[in-house]
Amino acid sequence: MRYTPQTIVKANQCFSIPLYQRLFEWDEDNIIQLLHDLLKSFENSRDEDYFVGMLTSAENQLVDGQQRFTAIMLIGCVMQTYSTNWKDFIFSNGRLRLSFISRDADQKYLEKLALKQFYYDGELVNYKMHDAINAINNFMRELEVDKEKYALFVFQHLCFFISELPSKYSPLDLNKYFERMNSSGKNLERHEILKVKLLSKLEGSISLYMQIWNKISDVDTLLIRKGEKESENDYSSRKNQVISYGLQGIIDNIKLINGLNMKNNDSALDTNLGLSIKELSASQEKPNTTRHYNNGSRSVIRFPQLLLLTLYYYLRKKNVDIKSLEHFFDVSKLLETFTEYLPYEGKQANSNDLKAYFEQLILCRTILDVCFVRSMEHGYSLDMNTSEEDVNTKELMMFESFLYVSSSNLTNYHWFEWLISNVESQRCIPSAKDLFYNLKKHCDEEHPLPRIEDLNYNTDIRYWFWRLDFVLWQKREILFKDNEHPEYLQVAENYVFIRNRSIEHIAPQHPKTESKLQWNENISEDKFLLDSFGNLVMISQGLNSALSNSSYEEKMAHVQSYFQSVNGTIESLKLLMAYKEYQNKWDKDSILVHGKSMYELLNRELKSNGTENKA
Repeated sequence: MRYTPQTIVKANQCFSIPLYQRLFEWDEDNIIQLLHDLLKSFENSRDEDYFVGMLTSAENQLVDGQQRFTAIMLIGCVMQTYSTNWKDFIFSNGRLRLSFISRDADQKYLEKLALKQFYYDGELVNYKMHDAINAINNFMRELEVDKEKYALFVFQHLCFFISELPSKYSPLDLNKYFERMNSSGKNLERHEILKVKLLSKLEGSISLYMQIWNKISDVDTLLIRKGEKESENDYSSRKNQVISYGLQGIIDNIKLINGLNMKNNDSALDTNLGLSIKELSASQEKPNTTRHYNNGSRSVIRFPQLLLLTLYYYLRKKNVDIKSLEHFFDVSKLLETFTEYLPYEGKQANSNDLKAYFEQLILCRTILDVCFVRSMEHGYSLDMNTSEEDVNTKELMMFESFLYVSSSNLTNYHWFEWLISNVESQRCIPSAKDLFYNLKKHCDEEHPLPRIEDLNYNTDIRYWFWRLDFVLWQKREILFKDNEHPEYLQVAENYVFIRNRSIEHIAPQHPKTESKLQWNENISEDKFLLDSFGNLVMISQGLNSALSNSSYEEKMAHVQSYFQSVNGTIESLKLLMAYKEYQNKWDKDSILVHGKSMYELLNRELKSNGTENKA
């Protein structure tokens, strides 16, 4: 049955968390990711649910899923300010809807948060909850959509399912279930259901397949990590072997992927497949909770997206027609999509097709690790077996960063297919230079440059501002080198591509402060120049809000602040270019000349591979 905070209120259900469950462990990234995903769902369709997983309960005790339900409680503590419906979810008949068995301090602290006592007083503080509340508060304060409608949407459409275990299960049975199904602290998500159903159809060592799948699903941890005493050549060789030989290579040498093992438990794991919880054999091994942080890098693609992107690539190679890309790439319909295009149950299930897909998944995940950028706290990293200071590697890293920020799950990450097909055709790690030119060629063919008149404020042209910033960065030595002002080149060197950008006028129509440039609303030429490519820049929504209707002079003062910045990155190289060329004068002629020169840069770059401007 479908559950949401709203249906929980209507059913008047309350839950408790047993003592053997872990403390709340979600960090700020987990919370913000959930809120962002909900926001995307809210912006795309306000009538559809956003599925967050499956919870398991036994007589209202949460055996599995307490992390997410606690997170929902914390979200409700903040969102009750914006939508009073949440108050009924947080409290039921005057008591908290969620209680912690034998954990009085956590219970009292959650009660404080429910009463909107968010301040830090040093007593009874659960620091994870404290950080989560701060993250939710900050997210809601900076939200630019209607906060009340968003809070109501989450109340009505944050959806999950609850699996109710039989009442005959003893506390020992429940504890074993928890250890078995939730040793990593994760809910039983769609991809976990898919794992069991798909891999159980394959011949061979199911336990090894399970281990490989688990490694692949942890997209933030590199599959192949350099050993302390391992040479660079051996490290590179392991990557190439996985890319070249795939599953068979891993079976022949499980040391290719870090952390795989075959500890004589193969038959026990295989035997347990398909058994009921009561019939599962006991394990004396302590659950593995070790995590690897890869020097702070994270995958730019989540695992459910990787599953669908791999399936899409696999089907494209087989010339299978995809009916609806929007439906296909909807991660909430993961199981439905696989049921339709790669059946894993019933008479239609084909073990050869399933194994071929599994091999493709291994390859795609390895290539994603090795050949595509990973997100860092302040930028990106690229593990191509060369120094990131290498000219070709740095150029590839910047281009892939541009591809990443200008794509999304909704646009299906077109670069993914280009990347995989290029590496797969060579069956080894390509050079950074070759991979860059291959990706650029596909990109230029996919995106012909529009006419300059069509690059205006009334259309979604963010892609072209990101592409222009890449060209400006690529030609930084020519465009920004100035012996009298070396700071220009330094700011360009430090540029980092970041998502969530919006279009802003450089010279606004109605400046808040006195400006040398004035517009006449009754002159069509003025209206055209105001919204033209030359007078536009792409910056973050936060900066856009802060600088909204600021005069050109004020914006240039903001640009100057980056010259002394150590850690920050300017948000637009086009804005830096405008500052360098026109810091003392920004008039209608400047807008026209600047727009044409920036457009010509783009046009020449797209033609540099022989790609003609098709506009």
